Amino acid sequence: MSSKKWRLISVFSFCVMTIGIKEMSDNVNSFQIIFFRSLIGLLTILIFFKNKLSRPTFFIIKEHLFRNIFHLIGQYGYIVGIIYLSLAEVTAIEFSVPIWILIIASVLLKEELTKYKVMSIILGFNGVLIIIRPGFGVINTNSIIVLLSAISYAIAHASTKKLTKKYKPLDIVFIMCLIQIPISFGLTITDINLPNLRDFSFLLIVGISAITAHFTMAKAMMDDDISSIISIDYFRLPILIFLGILLYKENFNAAYLTGGTLIFVGNWINKKSTK
Repeated sequence: MSSKKWRLISVFSFCVMTIGIKEMSDNVNSFQIIFFRSLIGLLTILIFFKNKLSRPTFFIIKEHLFRNIFHLIGQYGYIVGIIYLSLAEVTAIEFSVPIWILIIASVLLKEELTKYKVMSIILGFNGVLIIIRPGFGVINTNSIIVLLSAISYAIAHASTKKLTKKYKPLDIVFIMCLIQIPISFGLTITDINLPNLRDFSFLLIVGISAITAHFTMAKAMMDDDISSIISIDYFRLPILIFLGILLYKENFNAAYLTGGTLIFVGNWINKKSTK
């Protein structure tokens, strides 16, 4: 399957996961969602794909720990955003991930920071400013949390790209679950709330769609650069704006679309310059 098809499946999976989190966020806390998501993902892999796994060792766990700490932070911030902000705002802010990736990849992966990448960063940064609107009243703390989540995701994505050179996508996702289960359980143990049947159904949806999303993204990263992989993710913005209005009566805010478009143009310039 081509990298583009893997990316499209990843986009669809992330949209499903987002709606699933939104539906149960009133009754299940953030770290508990992460715990069940990781547990369901681990069981799914063990039941259906056990024979395709490599034998994990302590060395492998150690190499993946850095990626997963930042990925867990990113997940927490993203879930907080889904709970307290509109789907459009969360998604628009999250689209700053490629901008942070350009900076982080130049450090972690030693990628050259060209004039086009600098232009992309400037456009993207201005897009973020339009979305969070500093200077126009009080900045929403939850918006800042989602922005920090985007930076954490960028570090995790850059680490994923580095790991795909040495490990199979299924191993990366499997080890992600192994690491995040005990950490998220430890963070939620004092506030455990057993999900009802409806919430558990959405936890299953979130767990399975998360595995699909991360597996397909890792597959795409094996054959493509990070900025190309993340750029197609912009399809999520109009999809989630529409679903937010349709399902949750969220108001349309032109600032989210304008800021998201600026970020998209910045990444489009960078993508074109690499061809």
